[in-house]
Amino acid sequence: MLRQVGTLAMASSLLLTAAPQVWADEAVVQNKAISVPAVPVQGDGKTLEASITKERAIELAKTYITIPTGYTLQSVSLNSYYANTGRNYPTWNINYAKKVKDQYYGSLNVSIHGLDGTLLSYSMNDNDPELKASYPPKVDYKAAKDVAAAWIAKVNPTKQKELLYNDAEENAFRTPLDGNYEYNIRFDRSVNGVPFTQNGINISVNGEGQVTNYGFNWDSNIAFEENKTTISSERAAQLFREKADLSLLYQIPNQTKGKKNPIISYNMNEFSLRAGSGEMWNPSTGAANSVGNGKPLTDKPLSGKPANTLNLTKEQAVEKVTATFNLSSDLKLQQASYNESTNSETGETESSWNLNWSQSSEKDLNGKMGGSGAWATVNSKTGEIKNFNSFVPNGLDADKEVEGRVTLEDAKKTAIDYVKKNLPFYTDQLALDASSEKDFSTEQLKHMRNWEIRFKRVIDGVNAGNENVTLNMDRVSGKITSYYFSLSGVPYPNQKPEVLTVDKAKDMLFTQYDIKLNYVVANKGPIYGVPIEKYLVMAAAGEVPQNVSKEANNQKLEAKLVYSLVPKFTREAYLLDAQTGQWKNANTGEVISLDKVKVDDIQNHWARNELQLMLDYQALDVKDGKVNPDQTIKRGELIKMLVIAMNGGNGGIYYGKERAASFADVKSSSPLFAYVENAVDRGLLDPGTDFNPEANMDREDMAQLIVKALGYKSLTKFDGIFNSNFADKANVKNVGVAAIVLGLDIMSLSGDKFEPQQEVSKAQAASAFSRFLQKRAELQDQHRYF
Repeated sequence: MLRQVGTLAMASSLLLTAAPQVWADEAVVQNKAISVPAVPVQGDGKTLEASITKERAIELAKTYITIPTGYTLQSVSLNSYYANTGRNYPTWNINYAKKVKDQYYGSLNVSIHGLDGTLLSYSMNDNDPELKASYPPKVDYKAAKDVAAAWIAKVNPTKQKELLYNDAEENAFRTPLDGNYEYNIRFDRSVNGVPFTQNGINISVNGEGQVTNYGFNWDSNIAFEENKTTISSERAAQLFREKADLSLLYQIPNQTKGKKNPIISYNMNEFSLRAGSGEMWNPSTGAANSVGNGKPLTDKPLSGKPANTLNLTKEQAVEKVTATFNLSSDLKLQQASYNESTNSETGETESSWNLNWSQSSEKDLNGKMGGSGAWATVNSKTGEIKNFNSFVPNGLDADKEVEGRVTLEDAKKTAIDYVKKNLPFYTDQLALDASSEKDFSTEQLKHMRNWEIRFKRVIDGVNAGNENVTLNMDRVSGKITSYYFSLSGVPYPNQKPEVLTVDKAKDMLFTQYDIKLNYVVANKGPIYGVPIEKYLVMAAAGEVPQNVSKEANNQKLEAKLVYSLVPKFTREAYLLDAQTGQWKNANTGEVISLDKVKVDDIQNHWARNELQLMLDYQALDVKDGKVNPDQTIKRGELIKMLVIAMNGGNGGIYYGKERAASFADVKSSSPLFAYVENAVDRGLLDPGTDFNPEANMDREDMAQLIVKALGYKSLTKFDGIFNSNFADKANVKNVGVAAIVLGLDIMSLSGDKFEPQQEVSKAQAASAFSRFLQKRAELQDQHRYF
């Protein structure tokens, strides 16, 4: 589903770019708008007129939005998006801005439907340097939901009864750690009480209770499958488990490239179930996407590893591509460039030739394709062709159906022969991963020019990092039109390690999904009469068919009633370590908890809320279900807590092996390494011989860290300006530090003493950090730490 949505979005983006746009006069200053006539927009075989004039659009914008003081009208434009999904109507885009002495302090954008005046979108960005966000936020999640509901009642009351609140964001919500937080409120379109999540309303509400973004997406050109008798959710859960196809996958977290220990994880295929029958289904093919590992082409490689010493000349690289893909003699080499770079995964220097051929055309380039072309990249050291792409305009008439002469099975055989001949060293690691011809509808095949043949890299039954080799083959000529080599030099294990059983992995994976009945738009086949693959090629060549908009308006999209797996945890990408059974951050490899952290020893504690806040961000470690709130906090624990708090609770702090350790006792292998190094970079710690992460933290050291985090370190040098009215100031190394945290009420006296050497408990640290966050918001402008 996600892959298809991404492809559709890409195609829609190109369609938008290609669509003609009609711009109103932009010389609009301080509401002195110049009238423009209604603009004709091509529709379903007739002329659609923008019945809302510019003046009326501006008037409507002011009824929907309260324009803040100081904001003036900057520009108005009328766009005709006749080829965009569900948006075959003109749109007025109106922009306001606040400007003070040539400095922009904010912007406000409004989009109005050109036919019925509906508010389509709104966004506001306030850059006023004097603006300070409150912490904690003035409104909580419930209040933000109320604000969003009231907003909808004002700007789009006719759709209220057709909306269902989507609680996914709220279920994943954690109390924010800074005042610049925005609540994302989502309402899905409801069809007979069933959500259609691809339509609906999105609203963002900031901590002050202000709506900062609004988006309305509603497609009237959809036919919804009738809600007949469906299988029960319990039966759906059983079927999901039975039909789920798990495979093993080596993953290298995005921020740890170069490490020699890829994580082996369990991966599950994406699919839905038809609500009526329980059959597997997805929007792309009507069948489930398999992630099975498959069997490689051969048991052993057909040859040894290619030599790394060829150092091909330009002429040799050109001959390599020309011979391999039988390039036409009509194609002339237009460009050849040599490049060297360092592989971020292996550290090795790589060099390549980038080649480009083209053929001039006698056709008029204004509305017709220009001519044939090809481009390729060749590894100059090994002679391996890394990628190849060719373009031949013949036969791409928008109204002409493709007469496929090459079957998918024949294309697979050709692709296998290519791999065995040109990639013999990899044949024992490449498994065929291609669809069956029966997976494509007759309508799809009429408009599909190429077969795609993909080979996954599989090592001893484990997919290697989503690496693959892909070929596209012309269904008419049988020629290879494109080739992509995506295999890295990462040293994966030759043998699969011991892993969790499939049943155990399923038990864990399914705890992280809800099973929900919903509508999903089925495969659109040719988008608006032209398939995605074909349209992308035609758009790139400038040959957009004139009948696209007509077919767009005449084509009825179909939404199927299905059960879907909806992930519960959406904050960050994660994986299931197949060896340890741990959930890990996909970006850093750090162990994380997907569920809300709960402990059984803070329920009646005086600092329960503050401790839970730190637990929610995994800033405190839990052992045997306990956090031990009154236990002294270690220096390493407190640094981790402070860095997470300053980082807004965002995970993914990472330092690679290239980072030299600032302290001898916190090396790169330590789980505290990233936090300690980040504290050094923030100026909280000064590098030295030892950090002593296991030593107990005392009050003065904690106070000093907090003062540095506030940016007040230099201020502590001026002793005479502080109120140091506490009995034991003679025992305090830096009176200014103590005075600041006391004066800001971040820390408090014990009787009349500061007690600088007193050890700090976890509860005291959590409480101090909670007050630190509040005071930071009051003292610093919103941009200081972000």
